[in-house]
Order: sequence, then structure tokens, then C-alpha cells
Amino acid sequence: MIIAGLSAAVILTLSVPTNSSMALILSWIVLLVAVITTVSVMLPEVKGAPWVPTSSKIVNKVLAIAELKPGEVLYDLGSGDGRIVIAAARDFGVRAVGIEIDPFRVFYSRLRISLLHLQDKARIVRANFFDIQLGEADVVVLYLLQQTNNKLQRKLERELIKPNYRVVSVVWKFEGWEVIRCDDKEMIYVYKPRSETKSA
Repeated sequence: MIIAGLSAAVILTLSVPTNSSMALILSWIVLLVAVITTVSVMLPEVKGAPWVPTSSKIVNKVLAIAELKPGEVLYDLGSGDGRIVIAAARDFGVRAVGIEIDPFRVFYSRLRISLLHLQDKARIVRANFFDIQLGEADVVVLYLLQQTNNKLQRKLERELIKPNYRVVSVVWKFEGWEVIRCDDKEMIYVYKPRSETKSA
């Protein structure tokens, strides 16, 4: 949608006479859209991982393999457009929290949650997930990068304190943690609680 807007603004700018004040206004619109696009694309990548939309099929598999129980709390680190948060709250009866740094995707996610009347079960926090305390989470879901997982590992070990917490990672792994369930085809891995991992 942003790319389409940028293209339309460029076309409009080129079609208006250069001595027109409208051309100046449209030039500023093009610049604004370009800045918005750059922030939306680059900010998540710099802070954790680029946004890669997760298909509905993968969302459903991630939530199923997590074995969510009603009343649990799920955190999605780098929640993008909120699709995992929304599906978890709507279909699995859990309280879901998305952590997303991109202000535009945060706005879009919150709008979808509001339109679906899920405000009592789902929320999106605009923040860097490295700065958010995760102690209330029963399940943490992430689809990031290997280097981001590596940086997060100690934080997760330190902050996840519930006895049966699970960490579900798509594609990328955690070295030294035992996988208790996985979908090898889709590369989805569920890790067992830290206390059990340490005693193993």
C-alpha cells in the first residue's frame, strides 16, 4: 500500500507543471511517503529482524504446536501486523501481547484488534522487545534472525520464570536448549522450560 502510494505520488508529481505550487506540494508528499517507507522497512531490521509476513498456515501451525491453554499469556516478539497475536486471542482463548517497534504496523495491528473487538484479549506494545520484561509470559513466539535469537537467549533464560513456559521459534534455533516438539518441514521449534533444560 505504501509503495502504491509512493508510485501514485511520483506519477502525479511528474504530470503537474513544474512551476505549479501543486508540484511542490506533491514533491513533499513523495518525500514524506519515502521517509515513512524507509522507517517502516529499516527500523525493525536494525533493532531485531526485517518484517517477513507469516502465512496463515504457519501461524496456525505455530499456535497449535505451542499447545496453548486457555488463560495463558502469549508474547509475540516482533509482532508485525499482529496476525499471531490476533489468532492466539481469537482462536485459542489466551491473552496475547505483541511487541513491535514499527509505529505504522503497531497502528495497523491495534486497528485490526479494535475492529475485531479483541481489546480485552489482545494488545500491541510499541517497543524494542529487548526493553520489555517477559516474566508474565507462558509462551513466547518469535520469527527473527539467528543473531537476534542469540542475543535474546540470556534475556529469555533470565526473565521467563513460569514453571511451564515454552519458547516457539520459527526457522532459527537456540543453541543448548532442548527441542521438545518440532515441525521439521516448516522449521518450527518448541523449547522446554529452562529448569528442565538445565537439569538435563
